[in-house]
Amino acid sequence: MRIKLSPQGSNPRLLAARVGDTLVVDDESFDFSRMGDGDTLPRSAISSPRFGGPGDDISRVNGELVLTLTLPLPWNYSEAQAFPADLVDVPEGRVMLPLPLPDENGNYPDVPPFNPNAPTAAGAIDWSQLVTKAMKDAIVQAAQLAEAKLELAAKNAKAVAQIARIQDRVDTLGYGIDAGEATEEDEAEQASLLLNLKAWKTYKFALGKVTVQPTWYAAPIWPTEPATPEIVAAPESRTADLL
Repeated sequence: MRIKLSPQGSNPRLLAARVGDTLVVDDESFDFSRMGDGDTLPRSAISSPRFGGPGDDISRVNGELVLTLTLPLPWNYSEAQAFPADLVDVPEGRVMLPLPLPDENGNYPDVPPFNPNAPTAAGAIDWSQLVTKAMKDAIVQAAQLAEAKLELAAKNAKAVAQIARIQDRVDTLGYGIDAGEATEEDEAEQASLLLNLKAWKTYKFALGKVTVQPTWYAAPIWPTEPATPEIVAAPESRTADLL
């Protein structure tokens, strides 16, 4: 268990103890044993004001329970209390909090002994607010799926546009060839575009196979996009001349 400390100057003295995954705070016991690795319990799920402030959620990271307690500051607070370090690997029993400065006689306040058999009330925890690792994973997966679908749609749209663009030029050149009006350059252009058209159609077909990959949608393997041919006679190539 790791306990982070948040200094505050208005709360009464804090008494805390650890019993396994249960934290006894003052006279209330908060049992966090239901939390699995990677789970998060929002601060709002705990009624006690002792568990930090907004955003100080409770979590289990690599098997370790991590939480925050408010640390009341007395009038003679020490630097260790004002700037407390995390309590790491908190052992069973009384949680040893940083002490204030000694009094004029050099004495520190007594730390009450911890009695594990002392009766305590069950601290209120709203478990309906628990965010499990499975829930977090589902959110990440949904985002990955949405992103992959958007990218696939964009690639498909581009492929459709290129196929239509190239096919139109191939057909136009074909009209000239059929009419006997085409030059050798026209025929060479058509032959080159036919190869490029085949590449784009092959690419479009490959895009249709992406969603059946074992790595879809987390890490899709996209086919290599073919080169985009320059078509001088295409209407869009003249747009800049009109501006």
